[in-house]
Amino acid sequence: MMGSQQDYLALLWEPWTPPALEDLLPQLSLEEQLRLQNHLREHHRARKWLNKDSPFSSQRSEGQRDFFIIGHVRYALHHYNAKHPGEEFDAVKPLMQARVSFRGQAWYHVNFWARCRKSKKIKRFFAEVHYKPTSSSSSICSDLPLPVPGAEKPPSSSSSSSVCSDLPRLPFPIPIPIVEACTIIEEPLGRYRKSCAFCRGYLDILHPMGRKFVCGNDKYRMEQ
Repeated sequence: MMGSQQDYLALLWEPWTPPALEDLLPQLSLEEQLRLQNHLREHHRARKWLNKDSPFSSQRSEGQRDFFIIGHVRYALHHYNAKHPGEEFDAVKPLMQARVSFRGQAWYHVNFWARCRKSKKIKRFFAEVHYKPTSSSSSICSDLPLPVPGAEKPPSSSSSSSVCSDLPRLPFPIPIPIVEACTIIEEPLGRYRKSCAFCRGYLDILHPMGRKFVCGNDKYRMEQ
């Protein structure tokens, strides 16, 4: 769960510009480079086979997808960094997400790349984040507006209510993010599962070994 209203606002409104996969390639480990090159080849082959002229470029579509995933990534890294002082990471790029409704809440499994502030190396992470519904009377800034790509942060204030009063309103309360797991997927990557009880294998979301995540373990399969 987020530590404070200020933390929630800062992460929600932080501007995000997704990097191009091609630009990241030289910065990745050899194994990640090979996975990425295979992914790009398969993506190019699929687009060529479909032979469709879309009004939106694949880069823009990928950027839009990244924008909708980056919030989960930020919440997860906020949680991870708080538990690993001196070993903090910064988000580099979301990779893929899966969503399911579980126990009345929206749950997400996410893979993403993040850069270690100390070593500058890029690592793959797995995160499990779900969102606790809140009533308008108990939500964190319940009328908080949705972020816009490239938007500036709202003006700071010692009072969270005054921040909310200066912004456009949403007609629904903002759910509270809860991070159940955020862990590094260490190489070799081939030893990890690409699926769980609700993540499909084609999404290529690598899951940690054992029961390091809650939703999607086999024991919960019948609940979903």
